[in-house]
Amino acid sequence: MKKIIGSCILTICTLIANGQSKEKTEAFKTFAKAYGYVKYFHPSDEAANIDWNAFAIYGAQQIEHGSSQEELISTLNRLFHPIAPSVKFYNTNVPSEFDLDILRPENLKEYEFTYWQHYGVSVDMIYKNKPYHSVRVNRYEASENANSFGNVISSLSAEKYKGKEFIFRGWVKRKEGSDGTGHLWFRVDNSDKSRGFFDNMANAPITESAWKQYEITGTIDELADKLVFGCLLSGKGTLYMDQLEFLVKEGDEWVNVPLLNSNFETETKLEINESNQWRGVGKGYTMQTVTEEIHEGKQAAMIQSVAIEKTSKAAQLFKHKPAFGELIEKPIGNGISCQIPLVLYATKENTYPLANIADLDSLKMQLSKSPKDPSSAAFRIGNIINVYNVFQHFYPYFDVVAINWEEEFEKAVLRSFEDQTANDHLITLQKFTAPLKDGHISVNSASSEVHVPPISWEWVEGKLVVTEVYEDIAGVNVGDVITKINDQSSEVYFKECTSRISAGTDGWLQYRARELSLRGAKNSELKLVINNKPITLIRTINLFKEGRPSLKKKEAHKMLEEGIYYLNLDLVSMDTINSIMPTLENAKAIICDLRGYPKGNHGLISHLLKKRDTHGKWMRIPQIIYPDQEKKVQYDNAGWNMPTKKPYLGDKNIVFIIDGSAISYAESYMGFIEGYKLATIIGQPTAGTNGNINPFTLPGGYRISWTGMRVVKHDGSQHHGVGIIPNIYLNKTIAGVKSGKDEFLEKAMEIAKKGK
Repeated sequence: MKKIIGSCILTICTLIANGQSKEKTEAFKTFAKAYGYVKYFHPSDEAANIDWNAFAIYGAQQIEHGSSQEELISTLNRLFHPIAPSVKFYNTNVPSEFDLDILRPENLKEYEFTYWQHYGVSVDMIYKNKPYHSVRVNRYEASENANSFGNVISSLSAEKYKGKEFIFRGWVKRKEGSDGTGHLWFRVDNSDKSRGFFDNMANAPITESAWKQYEITGTIDELADKLVFGCLLSGKGTLYMDQLEFLVKEGDEWVNVPLLNSNFETETKLEINESNQWRGVGKGYTMQTVTEEIHEGKQAAMIQSVAIEKTSKAAQLFKHKPAFGELIEKPIGNGISCQIPLVLYATKENTYPLANIADLDSLKMQLSKSPKDPSSAAFRIGNIINVYNVFQHFYPYFDVVAINWEEEFEKAVLRSFEDQTANDHLITLQKFTAPLKDGHISVNSASSEVHVPPISWEWVEGKLVVTEVYEDIAGVNVGDVITKINDQSSEVYFKECTSRISAGTDGWLQYRARELSLRGAKNSELKLVINNKPITLIRTINLFKEGRPSLKKKEAHKMLEEGIYYLNLDLVSMDTINSIMPTLENAKAIICDLRGYPKGNHGLISHLLKKRDTHGKWMRIPQIIYPDQEKKVQYDNAGWNMPTKKPYLGDKNIVFIIDGSAISYAESYMGFIEGYKLATIIGQPTAGTNGNINPFTLPGGYRISWTGMRVVKHDGSQHHGVGIIPNIYLNKTIAGVKSGKDEFLEKAMEIAKKGK
């Protein structure tokens, strides 16, 4: 009996908890809708200058405490009136007339209208005006003509260090309250302009406000010409650095390479001049030495974003605009509706009506005290609310992606109730954005795990197959089939991985999953069953610092056999292509390998075009003035306008190899090949995701990138989720993997030999 009673009580408690969670989720959704409407479409000065990241978290905290509809209406009014005094929330069942007189000042002489226009969106995004831009028309606002990061930079000749392992490290801290993130970075410039080592901690940025030593490790290319390195602040805030060091491995010992003033003790200004080892670069930032925040010695270096004074009045970005008196007037949930003006009167000094200063100051004080880390449910839900609204109002592909975005929001909130750690929250953000099917979406944070074991794998013929082995491992060979991973079937293990990946096509999904499925903490174990035998691998390779090693270094270009030339567009620069142009001109066939990302070599397209490019409307930036992407979004259309160039190579047999790893720039490139029928395309469909990314950061050091514009094929048909479709579709075989064959290249050779 006790067990039955206990079971009943547990069931009742679960039902009550689920009911409460549902009610809370509905309340959070109601707040989320109001949040997005006011943030992006209500043009008051008070709203434009509030800390919206903190507001989302504080608002979630306040909503969490309410229960009834009446309490929720009261909370919404209390939250929003200090920043939007003309906004109204009310019971949907009680009709409400909006009094436009509260928007009209007594004397209109010095007033003009202000309203939001979004060209894409730049509000709280990392990049400003490149190419996305948001303005409140006729408002005098801070110029966004600053760089996206400030940089303390140095360099060395690479001559003495070619082929050597290195460590670049330093002590860094971010000032508490800063929105931006810190990054050590190190770049190797090769003499032949091929891709060298590069790491800027993009997937593990510095967000801590206490001194901590960070490092970048790797190997310097044999072709290295110059080493460039430093520390940067991405976004707004303040970053401190001290004791920067560069070490190389000589035999079994690490040797410190002297860097002039690496402790910042002898300089007071970090200026660009010949005498300084370190110099500051970045418009909108100040770089100098300081004495108040040091790790060791008397001075440290500081990067600080600088407030830019109001300079000019924002002009219209495009012709269409809302009219005075237009409202966002709609239900937002829980039987509550809102009335939010889209247009306000404004003078040079302020928008009308003015908010209550005491209430505004009180709100700002509360925002400064809002939760600061993912251990708080309000913090996590605040971030979810933030993300929901970015995509709700500005994601350009809802019409081609089958998704119920509100339902995904509810799932994310429910997951957030259960999450505890920063990594839990990271996974929730990934699962939340995955159904958007945008290959540009990546969600990363300092808790992102980036180490992999010394193998690669891939699904081939319906089986998970080892495709590369980077060091001798007993019992593991290329071509082996893996049936279990960490006591799960390979299929079940990969299903969880793919649930965290946003992808437009299956090719990109599988490409990303191959990497994510291997990732984990440094030196952690990955337990496999290979050929019915248990094998344990250790994750030792930092994927983002070292890249994925390969047993065979790919060649950038070569003559495969007489008359057939090979270009690996992932590796070969345009300068190199220009230098071998006489050879290409004399070739009978050219094979272009675009299974990856082009190395700035799209100029080759001009040599394949017979006539100047006239396809100028495939890149489309949305022009938005209404919420929820209503009232038909307009677009500003653009293309590349590629010219023709001599020598003309289009009379040769041209073959392009593609697969699911080709995304974005690669698809812009391939759009010309497909649209103008410039080559025979073989392989597999590309990623189906193109257009400039529009990344943003969230409290807690989370960074999300996404596609901010709409891109179509050259004939105007859908590209997103489709990609470039090959003329000849190919699949790898297990036999091919075991033998080390590149079956795609072999097919390209077969086509090349047949002639045009």
